[in-house]
Amino acid sequence: MENIQYINEDLWPGYLGHFAIVTSFVAALLAAVAYFMATQKRNEPESDSWRRIGRWAFGTHGLATFFVIGLIFYLMIYKQYEYQYVWQHVSDELPFRYIFAAFWEGQEGSFLLWMFWHVVLGAMLIFTAKKWETSTLATLSLIQVVIASMLLGVYLGWGDDPTKVGSNPLLLLRYTMDIPLFKNAEYLKLIKGNGLNPSLQNYWMVIHPPTLFLGFASTSIPFVFAIAGLWLRQHTEWMKPALSWALFSGAILGTGILMGGAWAYEALNFGGYWAWDPVENMSLVPWIILIAGIHTNLVARSTGQSIRSTYMFYLLSFLMVIYSTFLTRSGVLGDTSVHAFTNMGLGWQLVAFLGLFLLMSILLMAVRYREIPTPAKEEALASKEFWIFFGSLVFLFSAILIAGSTSLPVFNKIMQYFDPTYKGRVITEAVEHYNKYQVYIAFFIGLFSGFAQYLRWKEPNWKANIRAFLTHSGAALVLACGLSYLTSLWIEMKIWQHWLVLISAYFTVIANLDYLIFVARGNMKLAGSAFSHFGFGVMIVGILASGVNKKIISSNPFMMEGLIEGADEMTARKNILLFKDAPMEMNGYLVTYLTDTLDGLNRTFTVNFQRKDKQGKTVETFDLYPNILYDKSYTKIAASNPSTEHYWHKDIFVHIPSLPEVEQNFELKKQKEDSLKYKPVTLALGQVTPFADALKMGNQDSISNFNYQITMESVDLQPKHKDYNPEAGDKAFGVKLKVQRNDDDRIFFVEPVIVLREQLVYTYSSQIDPLSAKIRLNQEAIPQVFSFEQELNYQTLELGVGANKKWNDLNVTFNGFDRQPKHPDLQLQNGDLAVGAKLDIRTGDGKTYQAEPVFLIRDGQPGNLKVEVPELGLHLRFALLSPKTESIQLLLAKSTPKGQNITVEVASDSLRSDYIVLEAILFPGINLFWAGSLLMMIGLAFSMFQRLRSKLSAQSA
Repeated sequence: MENIQYINEDLWPGYLGHFAIVTSFVAALLAAVAYFMATQKRNEPESDSWRRIGRWAFGTHGLATFFVIGLIFYLMIYKQYEYQYVWQHVSDELPFRYIFAAFWEGQEGSFLLWMFWHVVLGAMLIFTAKKWETSTLATLSLIQVVIASMLLGVYLGWGDDPTKVGSNPLLLLRYTMDIPLFKNAEYLKLIKGNGLNPSLQNYWMVIHPPTLFLGFASTSIPFVFAIAGLWLRQHTEWMKPALSWALFSGAILGTGILMGGAWAYEALNFGGYWAWDPVENMSLVPWIILIAGIHTNLVARSTGQSIRSTYMFYLLSFLMVIYSTFLTRSGVLGDTSVHAFTNMGLGWQLVAFLGLFLLMSILLMAVRYREIPTPAKEEALASKEFWIFFGSLVFLFSAILIAGSTSLPVFNKIMQYFDPTYKGRVITEAVEHYNKYQVYIAFFIGLFSGFAQYLRWKEPNWKANIRAFLTHSGAALVLACGLSYLTSLWIEMKIWQHWLVLISAYFTVIANLDYLIFVARGNMKLAGSAFSHFGFGVMIVGILASGVNKKIISSNPFMMEGLIEGADEMTARKNILLFKDAPMEMNGYLVTYLTDTLDGLNRTFTVNFQRKDKQGKTVETFDLYPNILYDKSYTKIAASNPSTEHYWHKDIFVHIPSLPEVEQNFELKKQKEDSLKYKPVTLALGQVTPFADALKMGNQDSISNFNYQITMESVDLQPKHKDYNPEAGDKAFGVKLKVQRNDDDRIFFVEPVIVLREQLVYTYSSQIDPLSAKIRLNQEAIPQVFSFEQELNYQTLELGVGANKKWNDLNVTFNGFDRQPKHPDLQLQNGDLAVGAKLDIRTGDGKTYQAEPVFLIRDGQPGNLKVEVPELGLHLRFALLSPKTESIQLLLAKSTPKGQNITVEVASDSLRSDYIVLEAILFPGINLFWAGSLLMMIGLAFSMFQRLRSKLSAQSA
């Protein structure tokens, strides 16, 4: 293949891009070394020289990284499929707005996104970190070295099995697979892109990943400050700048996780915003640990306690980001997660990534552990610091539980390595498993974040304040119990633990509201934590309302019994089957499947809901639009996207878990169509024609009789059919039919269509689903409607404007010219000259018909477009035009009137497929979850801004 001169391949982006990747790696390595030397020689004159080298190297690394990202976007936008990454993630049909989502769909793109944010954050450190620049940038540059190595795509070693380092995103497609296609020098004409995963074609996937990866990247900043503090033995100074960055990271990472929940709620079909999927878990764990670190940082700032804990939490939060990267990208979660990456052979590099920084953290902590200051006096039990620290331990316990359960596949693989017979442990019911433990976590966090607001930093006089503490906390607890009781009238408290969580949630809401009113009193410096804790309480109430109390409303056991083929009892209880235009009762709603539309791969269904009161009166109506996305071959459903009706106090969420087999797989649909048993029946225009059929039902002896009355009402020479798109030159017609079963009062109107396009015939059948019948036209019907040119004997007739002449038994009048004629086959091109002849044709019995044949000059050559008067069997052509005399020459021919008798074919074994399976879920109080979560993030961001504001004020003073 190397000797083949491939046509239209664009090779320079690959060479230039790989050079930029190598440059990025080398520059990051130089920056790490230079900043390391600048830190080590910080008290010597040459430190500034090393610092300058580090800055230039980091800048070069950033520019090279940006260049690679821009280059891949360029290749994606211009659909250069010779590159494997472009071919894998982009297609001609992909809308431009999803190019960003396609970029970070792949592992290489997400690594580049991670590096991009590290470059941005590193640039901010260069300008703001001051004395911490060299020590923090040394570690951050080393992180970039490791991530950049994931993109090198080089082989190390000798022999037949060298070690691959990284995966180059700019490899040519023909380098990644060995197939006969690449023996063709013009293979680019034969390939199309795979395109973006349909479930990712959602606006959330344009904004969620960059936000989430900014959150992941930002956890590295508290980490590098912690490393710098240990490295430089400045065990208290590092925490002040680290706290602002930790608050920023907590707000951004939390927002990214929340966006993921919103995407799952809007675009996935697991029925909610959280499913305890392993990938979800491993994004949550670093955030939980980071929040614990923020709290111990606050304790350390106040009392000097918990410095070691703060080190541990900040170090661990970034290490857990690396660990989550290993879990989601090594392929180890492939069987347990719906959106983990597949294995790219980078597993050992990711292990080395984790091992390097884990070893660095452990060694520094071990060497410096005794140096880290610890006040001799422990926090008092009645102090805010004690309960904040205790709450941080609860956070840590939560993270350990989640990470431990999520890591079961890793544990299984380790055990199977030593014992191949080990079958492994699995979590079968993830939601129940995690909720069983996290319910207690939520209870303690709610309780502590409420009580802590009534306590004081460095509590000086507990006895003087105990009365106020008991009064406020007691009142808050009583109010929390009262609100919990009122809430229980709205949502069900299914187990006693839910009561505990609900009371603690309301307690923290009231306690933090009390704090804002009576303690903060407009002092915004004190408000950030109260906002976050208040939001946490609201969020927990929202989780209990929407998560624990979500209700499946798509149930009608009596009507659904036995209808959903292959469904078990649980599925039948959760879903209803809706036939088109057939309303179905469903828990106070009358639901009707109205219609569906197919746009490319996207099929959208319109489902009408009517809510009834107790008297059966309609009090509300709305439409929902769930849709499914087919794969490119239309042989399976790639994604099922829900639709939601939003209210201030609830959501109604619907999606389509299933369709009839033939609607899921269009290839199977064609096979079913080919297997139908059609029987011919000849219809006379305007007459009722009986049709009878008898079918043996399956392997049984029973016979089912189908008796119809079919009336052909008219022949339509400009037919319309949902599957027919007219093209110039088509000869098409449809037959408008009225169909009625003898034992049924219902009447159905259908119009099967047949098209003659060049030498090919296309038939578009009509399905009558309530009768399980299908009607079509075949080729035998074409001569029954159309007369072919070779059968016609044209005669000449010349006419001037206003002239009337007799031809056979017809009077033909030429009424003048139409300078803008319309004809089904007329599609004007530049330079065309077209004119129509407006004719009246009168019969002997006084009936008049209009016709307008067209004379056309194209590229200097004359031509004409024929028209017909089907009722007369008359064919007319506008053959010649004399501009001087304004006369025309017509060609006229008459055939036997067509369309009086037409043969159609009827199949009585076309089982109906006009139904959908629908699941509808009621989420009460879900907006409390969204509002509370957002308020938590706002509180973190607000605290960060207040700290920055105070810092700027101090500098200006």
